[in-house]
Amino acid sequence: MAQLPQELIDAIVQEVKNKDDLQACSLTARNLVAASQSGLFRQMSLRWDSSSRIAPAFARARSFLYECPHLSSYIRELTLDLPSFHQGQVILETILQMLLHGGHLERLAINGHAQHWDELLSQLTLTIPSIIELPSMQCLHLLRISSLPASVVFQAASSVRVLSLNRVIPQRVRDITANIPPNTHLETLILPWCLTTETLLRACDFLLAVQNLRRLSVDMHSSGYHHSLIASSSAHLQYLEIECGAFSTPLNLPPLPALRSLAVLLAKSVDVDRLWTLPENLTSTIAALPAVCPHLETLKLTIHIRTLEMEPKWHDHSPFPVFDSLFYREQLPLLRGIHCCLGYSDPFVACAGPYFELALERFVALMENKLPAAFREGILTVGRGQLRSRFNYFEHLP
Repeated sequence: MAQLPQELIDAIVQEVKNKDDLQACSLTARNLVAASQSGLFRQMSLRWDSSSRIAPAFARARSFLYECPHLSSYIRELTLDLPSFHQGQVILETILQMLLHGGHLERLAINGHAQHWDELLSQLTLTIPSIIELPSMQCLHLLRISSLPASVVFQAASSVRVLSLNRVIPQRVRDITANIPPNTHLETLILPWCLTTETLLRACDFLLAVQNLRRLSVDMHSSGYHHSLIASSSAHLQYLEIECGAFSTPLNLPPLPALRSLAVLLAKSVDVDRLWTLPENLTSTIAALPAVCPHLETLKLTIHIRTLEMEPKWHDHSPFPVFDSLFYREQLPLLRGIHCCLGYSDPFVACAGPYFELALERFVALMENKLPAAFREGILTVGRGQLRSRFNYFEHLP
């Protein structure tokens, strides 16, 4: 082993993904230590119980970075909760300074627990933007932060390639004046449905002008901001996920010549006969696919239901336009997969149990009737929603 070049040893150890195996490698020989540590310390998670004022993980992280400062250069992904107490923020700021010195962080995910940015430790509000500006930084995810300066969002949009903003409330007073798009490499923008998104985009309207997006996840809003986001990147957009709610208004997508993947999420409705129905606007959206995105490769339809005390019966099994015959191949020649998913409106409820199994069985039959050509050709799949963890929200993000 000692005669092998260190570069070869490093390359071999990099293929070891299991942390227990990496730890075993580090104990085998000295020349395996550095390569093993780069895998063991690639990710760091600093979480704390918001009901407690104790965050032992923060103190432990600071201690081992003090003792082994070279480890900060191995850390690529950091997930953290902003502590609400002063001492925790002091410790966190120290850790971030060490990571800033390491200079290789690529992904940062912050849960603010609804804290106000301007009430945080002043040094912390200076260090976080410095971390965001690291040349290595690629992904930034912000959750539940109030009074966030628009300049921080502007800076993020100018620096990272992947940005998600969930329940982020901006400061009332704009702190940037130019209504211009940032000089951006931003390729992925994720704006999950929440009541604060419209407020965020009013303060950070430069996001509506970003033109190089390849991936966009957004909700269909009455204010129409989703139209601006889609239109500004229409020439380059390759992946679009849109939450349509009850789908009560038409989607009216612009031409998306580069679009390869479309995901539509919606909530089912119940008509006067107590039958579940798919909204007409879904039908019109599917009918427009050949004109809107002729190079589409994958289509995903996700239907959210509630646990209602009623038998899950679906109304209208007539085929969707386009997919009533195999002639759809002439209109969508690159389409290779349609995935339909049934889930609960609450993503934290397991899609299981007798009621859901019956609903899923009937949903499968419905989709086979609505998409008969895709079913006959074997490109239709149907599945169930995945249970998500409230604590591990960031794990579902890129």
